Amino acid sequence: METFLLQFSKKIVEQAPQLAHVITESQNERYFALKRLEHELYPMRIELIKLYANSLVMDDDIRISELNSWGEKAGSEFAKYSTITLDMILREVPSYRNIIGTVLKHDAIEHGVDTAGMYDIVTRLDSAVNDLTYFFSLPFVRHESERLKLSQSMITELSVPIVSIDDVTAILPLIGTIDHERSLTLQERVLLEASELQLKTLVIDLSGLQTTDTFVVQQLFHLFDALSLLGIQPIVSGISPVIAQTLVSLDLNFGQIKSFASMKQALAYIK
Repeated sequence: METFLLQFSKKIVEQAPQLAHVITESQNERYFALKRLEHELYPMRIELIKLYANSLVMDDDIRISELNSWGEKAGSEFAKYSTITLDMILREVPSYRNIIGTVLKHDAIEHGVDTAGMYDIVTRLDSAVNDLTYFFSLPFVRHESERLKLSQSMITELSVPIVSIDDVTAILPLIGTIDHERSLTLQERVLLEASELQLKTLVIDLSGLQTTDTFVVQQLFHLFDALSLLGIQPIVSGISPVIAQTLVSLDLNFGQIKSFASMKQALAYIK
């Protein structure tokens, strides 16, 4: 059995360029984006086929180490391509099982490998493919997670825009929802920018808020207090019936802070 595995592994290594070509042609037909990267993908497919072949005769610890190393390296490299998605690569996984399995079937029959032996070889191949798929996917997941965090950060920053209307007055339209992360950004960026602009008045418009609960109200009051400490007068506009009811239910009021039902009324007051 071991003799057959060594011979079979050597044969797959020798045929790796031809087998990789078959997989490359199949993937190029399926995904045009991969065809454009054929000169980079083809050599790596050859490497992978050789790795699968050699893994059949490796000890478990060595096999896992080799697959982990290759998967981390290749996954990190291709995760950087915006045109390559993880589902494209995963779609390729069965091709290696099928193409190596086809050669295995013919050779096993020719050499009289019994059912138990065949099962053992197929199990080794499946384990290698499964492990490599896992190790290769991890860098993609990390990359997507980092890109998502960056996108969320950019969206959060854009969701706190201060619009100047003159040298000492600006408008802060709050749109959507306010969660914990956005509330922190709200406190930091609004106070910093309002101070840098040397504002005397900041109109905070609430008409675009989707939800107004206890948390939102508390964050707004924190912002009002902080602006006042900086010598900036906060003015609230866009007080809807829902917001008014929330304030009443919480037994809260804006006190000395001027509030208006619309932006138009707030700007008229400033003028």
